[in-house]
Amino acid sequence: MPVNAKRVLWRLLLFGLFGLLLEVFFGALGGLQHGKWNLVGHTSPWMVIDYCLFAVILMPVGRPMARLGIPLPVRAFAYTILIFAVELVSGWIFDIGGIHIWDYSHLPLNFHGYITLTYTPFWYGLGLIAEVLYRRLDAVALAWATGLTAERIESLSNAQTTK
Repeated sequence: MPVNAKRVLWRLLLFGLFGLLLEVFFGALGGLQHGKWNLVGHTSPWMVIDYCLFAVILMPVGRPMARLGIPLPVRAFAYTILIFAVELVSGWIFDIGGIHIWDYSHLPLNFHGYITLTYTPFWYGLGLIAEVLYRRLDAVALAWATGLTAERIESLSNAQTTK
């Protein structure tokens, strides 16, 4: 299998697993608001699809914006919109397929229960770290695909950007 194909597969796997982990922790911490000190979070394996989509669309949108000098807070807002779009479309598709993973109907500012604007600060915060997260996970994916260490790949990448 070509290195680029391996890299993409590793990137998808890493984003998928990281997203599931993030969702479990987010849910567990959210339980603290209701006095649930057991810190139990949950997710669905179906959510891997959403997180893989972020791995596929995040940088094709972010890299050109960064090259154009668009400030990170503006890019983070664009990522927030992308997160809402993926959540809306995938929630609708899951719903059509009879899979009900989430329902935001009980929250204010929701759109058909698929998205809620009350999560905007969280998605914006995730957008702020998205590029750094993407670079790190992509470096690990490339390392696993090529057999090089992530540190060596990052040093090579840094050397290319300083030229």
